Amino acid sequence: MQKKKTLPEQNIASGWEQNLKQQQRKENFKKYGIWAGILALCFAGLAGLVVFANQTGPTTSAPLEVSNLPAVKSADIVLGDPKAKVTITEYADFQCPACASANPLTNQVLSEYKGKVKLVYRFLPLRGIHKNALISGQAAYAAYKLGKFSEMKDLLYENQKSWENLGNPRDTFIGYAKDLGLKTEEFTNLMNSSEAKKAVLAGESEALGLGLNSTPSFFIGNKQFSPQNFDSFKQLIEEELKDN
Repeated sequence: MQKKKTLPEQNIASGWEQNLKQQQRKENFKKYGIWAGILALCFAGLAGLVVFANQTGPTTSAPLEVSNLPAVKSADIVLGDPKAKVTITEYADFQCPACASANPLTNQVLSEYKGKVKLVYRFLPLRGIHKNALISGQAAYAAYKLGKFSEMKDLLYENQKSWENLGNPRDTFIGYAKDLGLKTEEFTNLMNSSEAKKAVLAGESEALGLGLNSTPSFFIGNKQFSPQNFDSFKQLIEEELKDN
């Protein structure tokens, strides 16, 4: 026969149950609060990419002049006319979604300002958050050495979602090289070479020396700027052309 609880025992049990329920409510609130925060950050990041891709009209913040941006070097990857008056420098990561969104804009700039603007591409692999940033940079470097950088750049950005989470995307990149008509053995050897790795890491070291920690990072002349659409590129390019 079960012993009937006395009043003090009932009060103790009731108090313990209330404390337990309060603790459970706190834990649930904390758990759901964390997930709500994560979802909010995800939606904010997605909204940022949509804004970058779809805004119209000049939205560039005032360019920030820098004194230590390295001049164009013989080892640099230069797209467009090397003798063009206006130089745009981009530090980028092939696994960066914002860089993929910016790629059609820089292609449009080179097309509409042919002979007037050159784009200097420099590597900034965000290896801490993008596991394939380094090897994708090496693939792009290999294509550059074989005369197909621009084409490989476009393929890497356009197909970013198909390789960004692969454990080893080398075969995918070799497939791109084959599609571009490159000799796969030559491309593979270059992609996996210490030369390619050093080139990508040299860009990273240079960018970090400038205090850069995000991509894409753009400069026009020696002024850093943050374009969000073609019009914001156009505004600064026209100003540079007048000054030159």
